[in-house]
Amino acid sequence: MLHQAVYQHQGFSGLARFYYNELVSRNPVTATRLGEHSFDGLLPETGAEAVERNISFLRDLKSAFSSLPENDLSVDERMDREAIIHFADQQLFREEDLKIWRMGRDLAIVIGDALFLLFIRDFAPLSERVKSMTSRLKAVPIFLTSGRTLFQKVPRARGELYLESAARLPLFLDTIEESIRNYVPPVIHQEFSRAAKDARKSLVEFANWLKHAIMPNADAEWAMGSNAFQAFLANRKTGMTQSEIIELGQRTLNEASGNLESLSCVILGAATGAAAGARNEAFKRVMSHGPASFDQALAAYRESANRTRAFIEYSDFATLPEKEELEIIETPSYMRHVIPDSAYFGPERKADSQRGFYLLTRDSAHLPAKHSYAGIANRIIHHGYPGHHLHLSAQNFHPGILRAFTDNQEISEGWASYCQDALREKGFETTSESLFAQAVDKAFNAALLLTDVNLQTRAWNKEQAIQFLVEQTRIEKDVATAEIQRQIIAPGCHISRLTGHHLLLGLKNQLQQNFGNDFTDRTFHDLILYQGGIPISVARSHFPEIVKLNLKSRNRA
Repeated sequence: MLHQAVYQHQGFSGLARFYYNELVSRNPVTATRLGEHSFDGLLPETGAEAVERNISFLRDLKSAFSSLPENDLSVDERMDREAIIHFADQQLFREEDLKIWRMGRDLAIVIGDALFLLFIRDFAPLSERVKSMTSRLKAVPIFLTSGRTLFQKVPRARGELYLESAARLPLFLDTIEESIRNYVPPVIHQEFSRAAKDARKSLVEFANWLKHAIMPNADAEWAMGSNAFQAFLANRKTGMTQSEIIELGQRTLNEASGNLESLSCVILGAATGAAAGARNEAFKRVMSHGPASFDQALAAYRESANRTRAFIEYSDFATLPEKEELEIIETPSYMRHVIPDSAYFGPERKADSQRGFYLLTRDSAHLPAKHSYAGIANRIIHHGYPGHHLHLSAQNFHPGILRAFTDNQEISEGWASYCQDALREKGFETTSESLFAQAVDKAFNAALLLTDVNLQTRAWNKEQAIQFLVEQTRIEKDVATAEIQRQIIAPGCHISRLTGHHLLLGLKNQLQQNFGNDFTDRTFHDLILYQGGIPISVARSHFPEIVKLNLKSRNRA
């Protein structure tokens, strides 16, 4: 039985509606992603003054919800209240305490994301979406000029990535301009072309300014440092310390490495033992077992998604939401340069049909290694069923409008990782090859966690982190470099998957101890799916009450 949320406090409803409207108007790109299309022609405010205004807004939001009488609220209202306060706390910590904004911002990426959402989603006729893209392009010159005040203490590593993004964005503008030529009226195409030309000029001017005015003095430190990182962890309210996170990462890496050695013996033959190179040979064999053509790979992804979805329903793993579907399609030719491999796009929160898209980019030269059967199964579990796609589709049914802004990485990433183990515990995808591919992913995620922590605490430098990734995961150096660059831009981005998985298991065990046989796996899975990405601390506090309410409702029924 799914929990039926109750919203009864008029004061809470008024605050929620007011601050939701403020949040979508202040974040027009996020509004587009959610399906709030009144702001599709706008870019967000940027610059130092905009940061100060946002800080003031976040303080007001936190104060307003903190002043609500908690005892008068339903459990759902209390959860929303705590989750949105947590959201404000995290934003304020980044802006006020860490002052990450002073390192600059990848403004070209913001522009690209603002256009990409309008380009890929077919929520309106193409002509209407192109008009919105044109409007956003017209805002680019002011956006880039205002954004210059953010670049106060720029690390060289970040500055180089900003320049790379600014250099690449014009290629995306060219792609859009060419692809819409024969599908919109000439006047709309001409208007887009003029706006794109002005945007390209502004990007060149911005890049020249960044290169000559900022980069010569770009010597700021990009890593947090040990004390700031400890505060960063405390702000996330997971309850895990730095030493516990490192221990989790190292333990997971050791377990995954041991599993890879054992599975290599199974895949290659028992006589192989722990011979040198056995893991590499097993990896080659697993990766070579896959579709021989891209069209066969596309069919294999679709078949895997159908099979996995059917198993979820048949095994009583979780409740599938209505009007949900995952469409797996080839990446359109005009988007291949921005999606070199694959990408998932979740459904709009307000859409009647919860349809997600998984795009695969044609690359016959690297088949079958790029899409092995074992890798396909893992990707579908993680990105599709019952991972990100099912999670996003289910949480969109929650009536709490503030949940759209309280998405928590420990829950969302932890859930996708948890599902890899949970399905296999039920006997799904348990061949040696499938388990080998899963162990490869676990080793990779554990190594990323360790590099993220050691980089941000300044225990390792960039070169040491890259070397560690290459040695532990056996990936190419350029791939490892790209992952480390992501950690430079988004500190802590690779911590949430394994920590979230660990915390979900702890939460599940707690609830099982509290409720015994009344608490099933499906009960837990539905809680995670339909309550959305609330912070783990909020789940710990309020899930017991939700389970009690559901048990009472079931007994009455």
